[in-house]
Amino acid sequence: MIKIEWRHYRILLAIQESGSLTAAGKAVGLTQSAASHQVNEAERRLGANLVLRRGRSLRLTEAGKALADAAAACAPLLLEAETKAREVSLRVWQRLRIAFGPQDGLNWVPDVGDYLRTNPDPMQLDLIAAGPGQATDCLRRDEADLALEVGQVAFAGLKRSHICDDELLCIFAQDPALYPALDPALADEPVTAQEIANQTYFAHSLVPQAGFELETFFRPAADRPAHIAQVQSIPAIVALVAAGQGVSIQPRSAVAAAIERNEITGRSLAPTPVRQPWFLYAKPEVIAQHGEPLFSGVAEAIARHLAASHHARP
Repeated sequence: MIKIEWRHYRILLAIQESGSLTAAGKAVGLTQSAASHQVNEAERRLGANLVLRRGRSLRLTEAGKALADAAAACAPLLLEAETKAREVSLRVWQRLRIAFGPQDGLNWVPDVGDYLRTNPDPMQLDLIAAGPGQATDCLRRDEADLALEVGQVAFAGLKRSHICDDELLCIFAQDPALYPALDPALADEPVTAQEIANQTYFAHSLVPQAGFELETFFRPAADRPAHIAQVQSIPAIVALVAAGQGVSIQPRSAVAAAIERNEITGRSLAPTPVRQPWFLYAKPEVIAQHGEPLFSGVAEAIARHLAASHHARP
């Protein structure tokens, strides 16, 4: 049986953070006298000394620290639980959590948000960031409802919808003088692995993964960039490339807008174009809860944006 209450944990945590009974009381909305009373009450209930008093300063005993550490760990969970409880009681919109990877340009987000808001039962879109190839792991951990992922994944029981096959482009700064290894006369031709091997290369992961450029483009060419920097952000990669600090290979859908704005230029890959299949994944219980039309509607909204990027140059 638990002998002390959350208010006792709170005052011990406040003492640990401030080292003063007056400051700790103020932090939790108590007078010094009331704060002292709560500490004494907790010690009495537990039969243990929780604080050491030295003049005007306080410090926790080992027993007090253990309780304060527990309070620090539990506070965020309790706050999240309270927030969810308020949402339920106020009948606010349900949430649809979509996990995405760093290779996703997220250009589809406004359309999906509009689609969810205009549904008969409006929903709030939450975006969950995941590492390369790990968006579907968020489904397994129940951190997301849907996952937008490159390629097929070995996750039994998932429902998936093929969105599109997205071409990979090598992106460069606009100034060709920054790339002495490239032949200016071939600026409109596909790029080979050898042409960019000596450039700083920006990748989402340092480890080759199935379906991604280190495995599909560089490995068959028996070549690999001499210097690879890990940058798990499309906007950051575009900014670095635009500044002439290196090159990268990204899905056309993720960089089409930057190419259209003339921030960077893009070239297909040689000897043959490389395309990545995009899939939207969902667990069967999510489909059962929200319905097949919702899943299909989200997939169609994403597909429209990814497909539209194929009309952008190059």
